Amino acid sequence: MIYLFIIISSLLHINMINGTSFGSNTTKDLKQPVNFSGKLITHQGQEYIIDNISINSLYKQIPMYDKPTLQAEPTRNQNTQQQEMKLQADPADAITKIDLSEINSIQVPSPETIWYYEKKGRRTEFIEVIVITKSDTKRSYLLDPKTPVYCDEIDAAGPQEKTVRLAAVKNLTIEGYTYRDIGKGQKECQSCPPCPAEKNK
Repeated sequence: MIYLFIIISSLLHINMINGTSFGSNTTKDLKQPVNFSGKLITHQGQEYIIDNISINSLYKQIPMYDKPTLQAEPTRNQNTQQQEMKLQADPADAITKIDLSEINSIQVPSPETIWYYEKKGRRTEFIEVIVITKSDTKRSYLLDPKTPVYCDEIDAAGPQEKTVRLAAVKNLTIEGYTYRDIGKGQKECQSCPPCPAEKNK
């Protein structure tokens, strides 16, 4: 009996070290507390009605690098045949954080044009992202082309989990959002128009 107790204790200890517990969900399985819905169109022409939208697992305070206003003409990379824009300064020096609740749409106009910053032999690549806010303000930012857009495609058979790299996105429209947890004095919001941004904080 004592040996059985020791074995169970050892298993529980190992499980705690790994950061899991029996029957628990992984972070990937957890839904965002605020469920954003909308539409995604890819550069290949696919169109999806989606919800549970996040960018790199974030729905607020999403960091985006400000696109420089002064820039040299693009050049063609002879190896990749892509148009490239060399950045003179690190884009991380100017960051804007945006919330999905403030956005009307996100567009990727030219995923084939690569912006890059190189320092001490280390190269970091970006693509241009245009953000249009609810007030119709349009601004351009730079983001890693591999940045994942997570969402669920709405399907009659049930939600289909999707991961779309930013470079594949042509247009991502945010149409509204609802709170998943309404037990803390928050009222559930109904699609359009989206709730005020301050309710999302």
